[in-house]
Amino acid sequence: MDSIMIDSLYLQTYMKSIYRPKNYTRFSYFFSLIKRLSLVLFFLLLSRLAFYLYNQYLFPGVEWENMLVIFRGGIRFDLSALFYLNTIYLVLALLPFPFIFSILYQHFLKILFVLFNAAGFFFQLFDFIFFRTRLRRIDFTFFSEFTADVNLGHIFLEGLRQYVLFFFLWVLLVIGIWFLYGRVKYLSRPPFTFRFFTLRTIVLCLVLLTGVAAIRGGTDRTTRPITLGNAAAYVSRPMEAAIVLNTPFCIIRTLGKSDVEKLDFFSDREAMSGIYSPVHRNDSMPIIPEEEAARKNVVILILESFSREYIGYLNPPDMQTFTPFLDSLMSQSLTCSLAYANGRKSVDAIPSVLGSIPSLEQSFALTPYALNSVEGLGNALMKAGYHTSFFHGASEGSMGLDGMSRHFGFDHYYGKEAFSDNSKFDGYWGIWDEPFLQFFAHTLNSFPQPFASAVFTISSHHPFVIPREYEGVFSEGTLPVHRCIGYADHALKCFFETVKDMSWYSNTLFVVVADHGTFSLIHPNYQTDIESMAIPVVYHDPSGIIAEKGLMYDRYTQQIDIMPTLLDMLDYPFSFFAFGRSILDTLTTPFVVNYPSGWNILRDEKEKEPSNELFLKAFRQQYNNRLVEDRLTVAD
Repeated sequence: MDSIMIDSLYLQTYMKSIYRPKNYTRFSYFFSLIKRLSLVLFFLLLSRLAFYLYNQYLFPGVEWENMLVIFRGGIRFDLSALFYLNTIYLVLALLPFPFIFSILYQHFLKILFVLFNAAGFFFQLFDFIFFRTRLRRIDFTFFSEFTADVNLGHIFLEGLRQYVLFFFLWVLLVIGIWFLYGRVKYLSRPPFTFRFFTLRTIVLCLVLLTGVAAIRGGTDRTTRPITLGNAAAYVSRPMEAAIVLNTPFCIIRTLGKSDVEKLDFFSDREAMSGIYSPVHRNDSMPIIPEEEAARKNVVILILESFSREYIGYLNPPDMQTFTPFLDSLMSQSLTCSLAYANGRKSVDAIPSVLGSIPSLEQSFALTPYALNSVEGLGNALMKAGYHTSFFHGASEGSMGLDGMSRHFGFDHYYGKEAFSDNSKFDGYWGIWDEPFLQFFAHTLNSFPQPFASAVFTISSHHPFVIPREYEGVFSEGTLPVHRCIGYADHALKCFFETVKDMSWYSNTLFVVVADHGTFSLIHPNYQTDIESMAIPVVYHDPSGIIAEKGLMYDRYTQQIDIMPTLLDMLDYPFSFFAFGRSILDTLTTPFVVNYPSGWNILRDEKEKEPSNELFLKAFRQQYNNRLVEDRLTVAD
């Protein structure tokens, strides 16, 4: 009898286990979220391929072997767009409370997920067509561009009428997302326990960390949130960056960025160009010297945070110097005593120095116009037969400098990965300046001449650390940055000691410039908006033929003057585009235009010349309108 009762109880337990509904609120719930995100990511990748195939005639230079690199870069932007579109959904879906499994709440999540992604894919597909009119991905400026005098709704309706197939494709895609979404009905809710709350909170935090990494474009601490300009690192022509990008990313990434508005101070273009023009015409017949020795190499050293206040040679004798080597180099160079940066951040320096494009109200590199066709020093020198390269001791992709430098014509990029010795890693940003500048020197020695190369240092950056073997070697000064400036100056000295024995040294023109200035904490002279942007600019010619040794240029100059000055010194035979001017030009008045906290112009007014107010208006209109109209080359 007892055995029968035991068998009966076992049978009842077994039958309950068979018919007990599976609990989908545990790990299977997390897997369902991953499945939904993977679905959207797959559609983004598929739409990139479809975008290329539909507009293939616009990308004649892209071969199928290039697509692997393009898709590798595109995944970064797709992951970023994926989390931009779905972070709110993920947060709401992972709240550590049992009520999230109610039918009403799950239906709300499904609708939210479909709506956000449907909106993203609407613009992704719409851009298949609209790209042909602007030759760039839609960004947030699209919405303000047409709100003034054009009915935006009418544009969409007309587009839908003409391209009804794309509308149906979008509808099918939305239906697919809806039906492939998965379960929204959960038969039971888990009890609200400490274990439940803790586990769900941990998962939510991990998802948020993953989202931050995806939106930033990487996990390295040197990685800034990727922008449109980062796409240039994966292509050879600016227009091809559209294949790497996706439209939801472009819209969201430019959301809240102030628009560059077209200005109409001057209705007559010729009259405006008579006051100021960024087009530098060379009407003589271009003649490129046949002998390589007749074309000097160019080496540009961009020093992190080297504000003018740290340099004794440019300051009164009672101010302490932290740059003994740079001081000595200046005494043997053409040195600019009134030089200023054209931007506030490191990312502003590359367009200013290598492209003669300033960052004014906003960083040029962070605007949609960063993908405009540009002249650039590297592109200009390649026309004259130069080999071009760019070096930066941080990880590839850091601050998007690899993409930006390539955009301005510096074709070969060398970063932390190329250095390949992680024992010299500073633990924060990249390779210490001294070993990396030695790597720079020896790599230059392998290049064919003539070459043009730029390097961006990193060691004089927060958190202001130096190698252990140099502790106590350099002056501590009064600020943490001071000893880092001393170390970077020492690294610069070691670089010049190495290259002076190389065969190409005497036939090379060196430029030393800071990426930006700093607002001084101790010197009143550098505690104004304008003077906080004061920096060193040095032209060093070992032969003394092009840049006279020991000469001080005591008129206004700026970072955007470097490109036209170099091309002038090299007797560049072609016309070119640059917002700056050559310091060798005696026919135009030196000036500085920047935006420390408002519009600023430094320029000595002269009789029979336009006033500074009129000149600034001409500069601003040329700058804004040419950015908006994509006219940043000499052909425009």
